[in-house]
Amino acid sequence: MTTPSTVLITGASSGIGAVYAERFARRGHNLVVVARDKARLDDLAARLREENGVAVEVIQADLTQAADLTALETRLREDASIGVLINNAGIAQSGGFAQQNVESIDKLVALNIIALTRLAAAVAPRFAQSGSG
Repeated sequence: MTTPSTVLITGASSGIGAVYAERFARRGHNLVVVARDKARLDDLAARLREENGVAVEVIQADLTQAADLTALETRLREDASIGVLINNAGIAQSGGFAQQNVESIDKLVALNIIALTRLAAAVAPRFAQSGSG
């Protein structure tokens, strides 16, 4: 029997990201969960390990920060066990566009566009070469 690939999930500490983690863990996938809130990730990881018997690695990262984003890109390029990327991290802003300040727009673009695209670009060549992912 083949071992399911490891799944890396960004924005995994709550909401849709946590649900993805739960569902993949139930299917026997080991996980790498990524988010800013380490305490929430640790709680989720402990529960998933106990309930499903899978390995769960926690990575605390703010994907709007260059060093954190670069480290995750490197991991995706080099870790052949990761066969699925759930690029879930993202933010929304309240209010209309005209009410947004430059800093909030920069953060939204950094997370929702730049980080998402760079992570996908980091892993895509490896997925294409392997014919999966």
